[in-house]
This record gives sequence, structure tokens and C-alpha cells, in this order.
Amino acid sequence: MAQASQAGGQFDVAIVGAGPVGAALAALLGQAGLRTFIGETNESIYPLPRAAHFDHEIMRIFQQIGITDAIAPSIVASDRYVFRNKAGDILLDFDLRGSADTGWRGYMMHQPGIERAIRDRIAGDSKVELRTGVSFKALDDDGTSVRSTWIGPDGEFEIQSTFLVGCDGAWSPVRESLGIGFEDLGFDEPWLVLDLLVDDDNDLPDLNIQLCDPERPTTYVIMGKNRRRFEFMMLPGETTEVMLDDEKIAKLLSAWSSRGIVEVERKAVYRFHALVAKQWHQGRVFLAGDAAHQMPPFAGQGMCSGIRDAHALSWRLPLALKSANTEHLFDSYQAEREPHVRAITQAAIETGRVVCIHDPAAAAERDRHMIEARRTGAPLPDISSPPLALAFGLPDTASAGSRFFQPVVTEGGKDTRLDDILGPGGWLISRGQMDLPVTPGLTQFKLDDARLAAFREALASRLDEANAAALLVRGDRYVFASGNPAELAAAFSKQVGV
Repeated sequence: MAQASQAGGQFDVAIVGAGPVGAALAALLGQAGLRTFIGETNESIYPLPRAAHFDHEIMRIFQQIGITDAIAPSIVASDRYVFRNKAGDILLDFDLRGSADTGWRGYMMHQPGIERAIRDRIAGDSKVELRTGVSFKALDDDGTSVRSTWIGPDGEFEIQSTFLVGCDGAWSPVRESLGIGFEDLGFDEPWLVLDLLVDDDNDLPDLNIQLCDPERPTTYVIMGKNRRRFEFMMLPGETTEVMLDDEKIAKLLSAWSSRGIVEVERKAVYRFHALVAKQWHQGRVFLAGDAAHQMPPFAGQGMCSGIRDAHALSWRLPLALKSANTEHLFDSYQAEREPHVRAITQAAIETGRVVCIHDPAAAAERDRHMIEARRTGAPLPDISSPPLALAFGLPDTASAGSRFFQPVVTEGGKDTRLDDILGPGGWLISRGQMDLPVTPGLTQFKLDDARLAAFREALASRLDEANAAALLVRGDRYVFASGNPAELAAAFSKQVGV
């Protein structure tokens, strides 16, 4: 419920920042039954796009939140991502149509539409209190709870919560209040970013392009039916003032289009960074999204990585409320997420370095090498989400740390996805009878459950691949371990601390 009247309150979790990461976390925590406060400085959703892409795994999280229909008008399926040189030769060509086994694919998006859908979902959850127009000021973690101080229109107020999560962006006041610094991974490039409105009769390309032109490296992406984004690399000596000049912008765009551009909706200069926070949690306080890590946009994984942080916390925090020993739950958050983020960031940096060459001789050598690699069938660089470095689970068992699949059954023109049958939280899926104690965070399913009839063959095949009687799947849809169901449940309970 938005804008509660009370000045403060007692909550399970307080979230600083209601961008896509904080809002997704609030929606997931509310779904899990946690009393959640989320505070945001801005009165309304930022009206212009920032992130441009999300992948199949994020769509699966949106499925869990229950917003796939609501975001449909704000997304368009991604087909290709092509790297071309100045002469038009293809250096890299990524086919984005194929889905991983999550039941979804990748999409380009209009971010405000995504955020509105998540906010609307929050507004319908009595467990979540969203308050806008308020700013985080300070926190005090006494080891048993966190007292956060906020400033709103009526002055200061306090929120008492068991845990607090800073989803408050690159300049995170929460991170600064904890005294946590960044590790710089060595990428810092200024780019002009333009978001355009276009009409149906436009002559812009119909696929996403990285133009690897040493005279002006450029990114072009389709963000929806009538939305496009250009990113132009700034060259040595160019200033922000020069790049934001309307005549300069018109000249840059004229090389791409002779018709169909209706309006430059946004123009801004950004520095593309690669940074990772040295700590992602301190006591009962956590960092997620840009507060914990920042990466160049060339792999389209910045917002995706933040929402994965939210998903990782969304199953840990409910269990932590019941746990006598949260150390493993908490330490495993950074231990798993940081290697994952670093791998994606490194892929983005390497991809960016392919693009960000403005020396003609170096660009010619790059082109020669990459064209030859395409001719000989060399594998494409991997810009997909890598496997999870499992820290909460049993990594010596088959399938542990792998992303659990989601088969889709189509009957009568309607798609049914496995996650919708199994529901939120973790799952213990077993071949045979189970008479196990209730385990916090887990729902038990037998293959002969009538609800699983359409998926029974696919699930049995997965158990066969693991050569196991059961699979335990965590709340973030990664496999904890495979094996005997009773042993899996006991191991999970031990690691959770309940």
C-alpha cells in the first residue's frame, strides 16, 4: 500500500530506493509474507528510459512477481545483436532468439513501463509500504535490528527493521554510511546517450548494432516499437557541452536516418564504469544493484545483475528471520553473487574494448582478426549470464549450482509454465513418497502429484540426468543439490540454521 500515514514503523525489511531493483525486491519479499518498508526520494517514477535490455532469467523473475502481462506493452523481443566495422563487415553476430531453458528469451524494454508494473504490484500488497518523497539519512545497526532515519515532508522519522537493503544507486548513501569502498576494474569511458521517439515510417535499422568505427564508436538499439537509443562515444578533447549541443546531435543522427525521428526525448552524457563494492553486506545491512556494482552497458546486464541480487536476497531474508545462525546465509550472498557479477562485468569490458577503439591502425587489425575468426567458425564471446559460483548448497553433487529449468506446456493455445504450478519459494522434487518434516523455505512435490502431470516426463528426465531420487531447488531457481530427499532436506535445514 502506497503512502501509509504513520510516521515510522516496525518492519522485517527496510529498502532504500524504489528503482527496479528495490521495487522488485519489495515485491518478492511481500510475496513471501515479510513486512517491508521501501522509501524513495523521487515522488514519481523517472519518466525516461535508462536500462534498455533484460534477459530470459529476469523475465522469469518478473513471472514470479506476476507482471508479465502488465509489461507486455513496454517490451519487444530481441533477435540479433550485430557488431559491424565502418565498412559494414560483420565482426560479431549474436543470435538472441534462442531461449535458455527458462521458458523465456531476451527483451528490449522501455524502463518506465517496467517500473510502473512493479509499483502497481506493490500497491496491491498489504505487506509492503512504499513511501515516496522521503530521503534516507542514517542507520544504526545494533546487532539485532536496524534503525534507519529518514527525512520527509513532515520532518524526520525512524523505521525499525530486522534488516535493511540499500538499493540506492551508484552514489549509495547506504554504502557511504557503512564506509564501504569500490574496487575499480579499469574501465572509464564517456558516452553521449540519446533516447529517441520515432514514427512507424522510419529508415533506422531493424536490429541492434554496435558500430565499431574508429571515427565514432556507436551503439544503436531498438527499445520498443517507436523507441530507439543511440550511444555515441566521446572522442579525446570533446566536452559535455559540445556533445549536448542540438546541432551536434543533429549531425550525429543524420548519418543514420533521413526520416522518421520525431523527438530526442533525452540527451545525457554518462561515464561507463566498471566498479565492484568491497563488501556487499555488513551486519544486518545489505547492498544490491548499482550500490554494489556497476558495469559498462555492452552486455546489457546492468539492471539484470541488480535484479538477480534482489532475487538472491528474497529467499535468504525470509529464512534469516527464522534462523538461529544467519552467518552462512549472509556470507553466501556475496560469495555467490560477486563472482557472477565479475564474470559478466569482464565480458562487458572485453566487448566494450572491441567497440571503443578510435585508433585507425588498431581498428584495422581488430577487423582483420575478427573477420578471420568468423570465417573459420571461431566461437562467439560469451555475454550470457554465467553459471553460479555455488556457495549455499552442496557443490559435490550432480546439478548443484545449475539453473533449474522451466518447461512450458502449450494446450489450446495457452502456455503453462512449471514455476506457476510449483509456486514461490524453494522446491524439493522427489520420485517417490515423502514423509518429511516441514522445512522452512521448501515445498515438497512428488512426481505423481496430479498438478505435475503435464511436466512429469520432463522432471523425471532431469532426475535421471542427476542420477538421483530428488532435486532440491532454491528460491532463486538454482539447484541446491541432488540426492536422497531426506538427506537433502536435512542438509538444507542445517545450512539455513533452522
